[in-house]
Amino acid sequence: MRSFKRGTACAIASLLIVSVPAFAQTDPGIRGGFNNTAGMLQYRGIKIPPPPLISPHPSTGATITANELASFQEGILRAGQLEATCNECAMITEGTPVTNRGELDPTFPQFTTNSNGLGARHNADQCFGCHAQPTLGGSGGFLVPNPGPQGTFTPLPPENPMFRLFPFRFGKRNAVPSFQLQFGPIREVRFVYQVDAQGNFIRDKDGYLIPDGGVKQLWVAKGFNNDPTISRCSLNQPDFEKQVGQRNVAFRIPLQMTGLGLIESIQDREILARFNATANQRKALGIGGRPNRSGNNGTITRFGWKAQNMSITMFAGEAYSVEMGISNELFPIATEEDPECQGAKAEPNDVTRMEENDRENQAFKNPVHILADWMQFQLLMRFTDGPKPAPQSASAQRGEAVFSSIGCALCHTPQMQTAPIMNSAVLQNRPVRMFSDLMLHRMGPGLADAISQGQAGPDEFRTTPLWGVGQRMFFLHDGRTNDLMQAILAHSSNAGGGYPASEANGVISNFNALQPSDKQAILDFLRSL
Repeated sequence: MRSFKRGTACAIASLLIVSVPAFAQTDPGIRGGFNNTAGMLQYRGIKIPPPPLISPHPSTGATITANELASFQEGILRAGQLEATCNECAMITEGTPVTNRGELDPTFPQFTTNSNGLGARHNADQCFGCHAQPTLGGSGGFLVPNPGPQGTFTPLPPENPMFRLFPFRFGKRNAVPSFQLQFGPIREVRFVYQVDAQGNFIRDKDGYLIPDGGVKQLWVAKGFNNDPTISRCSLNQPDFEKQVGQRNVAFRIPLQMTGLGLIESIQDREILARFNATANQRKALGIGGRPNRSGNNGTITRFGWKAQNMSITMFAGEAYSVEMGISNELFPIATEEDPECQGAKAEPNDVTRMEENDRENQAFKNPVHILADWMQFQLLMRFTDGPKPAPQSASAQRGEAVFSSIGCALCHTPQMQTAPIMNSAVLQNRPVRMFSDLMLHRMGPGLADAISQGQAGPDEFRTTPLWGVGQRMFFLHDGRTNDLMQAILAHSSNAGGGYPASEANGVISNFNALQPSDKQAILDFLRSL
């Protein structure tokens, strides 16, 4: 597809986090307050709550089986592993986080490497680093930074782990880009257009900029002091500040991975039936929408900010490859192949285990250890329950009704149902109260990020599920605000820069016409989710 020439508007998030409401109505803030967030983990031994195990079926009472539970618990340990860059430089037995007393320790964050495969370029060195708010498996939040020299622990205030922990852990020498704020959101960065090694735009033969859109890993392993095999690594980070200056960056923040197994269990026909049932109401408000679909089998894709991934298996394999640089059976080629920086590790890094014994927790005949980390990660997500709402106040109850009456629920569909028959009885035919139609909608130039993924265009985004929004710290795809009022109003923007107006304009017009008490009620309702 031919790109726009430079000069066409290409939306980019502000690098400042909006935090002070400028309206009569006030976002109540993170439900439970800061004491209920992962940011309060300040001392070793104080544990972030584990991911919520899927609850019994509300109608049949079916529960997770013993084997499913064992896999779920193993998934927690795997997702918390701290990655090293080579096969032989894990500080403790691979896959087994332990305390100094020798027992199993699921405490997070961990400070000794107990796995390997970390790529020469990466964004994080453990899954839960970007998914810990307010529980492990949640959205992006604050963590305790690097605790200091090995064997010591120096508590530091909660903050964005991209600011002081991930860039420098184990001696890495990285520069922190200006968009990673100490108390701002965890941000993944993409370049909108391709650039050369000097950071200059590349144009095609007709003078057009060439679209990029791929994730640019923030950190390099240069300086990693726990791996003698990469002592000569001389990789450099991309020149992020130059791309910021050229307005060539687009950001994404991590959402929770809780409840994704339930979302995956919804059939396409259920998604389409719910969507088609509101066609006339949506038309009256100027709301369109369409599914993103797999280019292979045509089914509805539903995971990611642009619904670009069709399954949690795809999400897991991609996250290991893109976010941690760990090659695997789904993405077998390393994202960085510089031999001086790869370390002494086999390719792909993370695959089905074939060891004869379980000395390193990788025995082929151990049913809990046979799967690769990335596959165990997707099983963890499959049996993690969705976020649970809080009891509603009178204002929140009214807010739910108003939310529906002004048209918000036409995209944020309150509930869907999983498939009638599933391999796991606990997943089948149960309600999923996620508040999303899982469809793509055109959101106007105010939110457009100029990135296309699958069939999703540069101004299209999947309706973000709202369950758990009451405990999120940052909002919108780029984390530009931590205030729900600002996030609501940002859904509206007029046509411009080559993009049509936002499909949400009619709904936001209805919202703006509400009485202050009704606006506040909607905010109270959202924070109850």
